[in-house]
Amino acid sequence: MNVAYINPFIESTLRSLDMMAGIKAEKTGLELKEDLITTYDISSIIALTGETSGSIIISMPAKLACQIASNMLMEEITALNKSVEDAIGEIGNIVVGDARRALIQDGHSLSISIPTVVIGAGHKISRSGDVPCIAIPFTTEFGNFEVNVGLREN
Repeated sequence: MNVAYINPFIESTLRSLDMMAGIKAEKTGLELKEDLITTYDISSIIALTGETSGSIIISMPAKLACQIASNMLMEEITALNKSVEDAIGEIGNIVVGDARRALIQDGHSLSISIPTVVIGAGHKISRSGDVPCIAIPFTTEFGNFEVNVGLREN
């Protein structure tokens, strides 16, 4: 996978979470991910197509998801519900849309899908075995989360 695709997603994640939910995050690493079983409770999945194809998956624990939704909607939410599902889908859309904008400015041609949100502790999201996936873990005061960038150049 072209490393030029990774940085826009890191920068967009940090910027979007801060701007939309007032939550500061810090990247804590970068690793090749073999399996896609998550220890988190909710994931936003957005497909990319164009000169590269694959998906971006943003996965997090319920506590962080509820805090993001609470901050975005300016009301206290303490359990996963439709509002949290919508907020996490929207955060995924914002993160990927912002990264796409940066990649287009660099001359890449990409389209994105609407977000799909998956809920359930330890859920598994499958992708084609020939699509490399880079896991980018982040930490916040409300918990850790992960952005998985799985792209293959066409």
